[in-house]
Amino acid sequence: MRKYIPRVPPSYDKKFPDFALRDVEYFNDGAARSFKLLLPATEQVDQLLLQCASDARNREAEFAEERARKIDEERAARHASKPEPSPFISPRKKDADQYSVIDARAELRLQFDFQREQAADFEQGWSGKVQVYAWEEPVKLLAQASSNPDRQLRDRDRVLFDQLKALGAFRQVSRSQDLQLALDGLKALRDTQPHFGEVIDLIEGQVLLALELGQPLRIPPILIAGAPGVGKTHFTLDLARCLARPIYRHSFDAAHTSDALTGSDRHWANTEVGLVFRGVCLGKRADPVILMDEIDKTSNYRSTNPLAPLHSLLEPVTACAVVDISSGIQFDASHVLWVATANDLAGVPEPIQSRFRIFHIQSPSAEQAIVLAQNVASAVHRRYPGFEAPPRRLIVLLAHATPREQIQALEQAYARALVNGRRYLVHQDLPVDVLGGDPGETSDDRCLH
Repeated sequence: MRKYIPRVPPSYDKKFPDFALRDVEYFNDGAARSFKLLLPATEQVDQLLLQCASDARNREAEFAEERARKIDEERAARHASKPEPSPFISPRKKDADQYSVIDARAELRLQFDFQREQAADFEQGWSGKVQVYAWEEPVKLLAQASSNPDRQLRDRDRVLFDQLKALGAFRQVSRSQDLQLALDGLKALRDTQPHFGEVIDLIEGQVLLALELGQPLRIPPILIAGAPGVGKTHFTLDLARCLARPIYRHSFDAAHTSDALTGSDRHWANTEVGLVFRGVCLGKRADPVILMDEIDKTSNYRSTNPLAPLHSLLEPVTACAVVDISSGIQFDASHVLWVATANDLAGVPEPIQSRFRIFHIQSPSAEQAIVLAQNVASAVHRRYPGFEAPPRRLIVLLAHATPREQIQALEQAYARALVNGRRYLVHQDLPVDVLGGDPGETSDDRCLH
């Protein structure tokens, strides 16, 4: 907010007779933006604002002239070195595409310069934003589209270009105030899922380190190993909410995993960008959580190796220059939080294991299981605001089940209660198969494990 421009006559407040509320403007990002400011009602202030108004208008005119000049220079340079037209596309169409590339480069460069200036000025150098790709990277999409005979792929590339142009080259990461909130969230997470205490210790230490150094939060890749039902996936979803990050989940027991992370080959008609590109480049944050469920199931694949991209994605040095195969865009994925789960580490190759911090999670104790069941019940109850919260005795009955089974049982119980005209849950609403016995038994007759 360097320049202030008065837009309307000042309005006076009876509480502050010597001050006036001025509607002012400041020049930023090539345009004038307004806000209100309480200033002394003096002739000197009026003269200062009028002078600033003149300066701001001059800067706006200079900006428009400079932008037009750069576009003309780019267009002239490209026109002088115009390549041979593609045999698949008419010369007229080729010229039109070439001019669009020239204009796109000029616009991207101007956009990048302003975003970089804003990031440098904000919060004394730590803006909460990082650059995830070079400013000219999206131009590759237009260049590919202008020479590609596949109309469907050309249209897809242009759509991707528009998305990247709208987002710019910078993405959000956690700022200091976000990290303070994350510490509070980790404390609550420790209370509700105490058997993941070692994982929480690691993340809490990294948060404190980021706060001390005034740098973005970086967490090493985490591999959570444990028997089915200990709540590995449920914990990761809660962790993403605690860190206020989006989460992208991919299960390695699916049938389409070979190209899922870094995109499929452009030679295929149904080529798609990878999960990492979608999370970092097409999302609003540079540090999403990517959950890779059941990576020990990849032994089922004999013709492909779906874990191969992890050799570079999990290394901090190479993760800074990841290339999406489908789009051809090179970007920085080093801020991603990688979380993998496995039931049996024997199914995970040793070179992949060496890139993770591995945590072996045991089944929760009886007391921990009840706490975890209470957490699951509270999360499910938030989706049914018209009902009373489940009583503790019902939660104890579900504590022996996995989080997935608890969610399914509670959903069924809410439905049964509604069918019977109730807005509260009773013992008989819970499915017998999850209770594992006669529904007439009491909670004292059952054990948790």
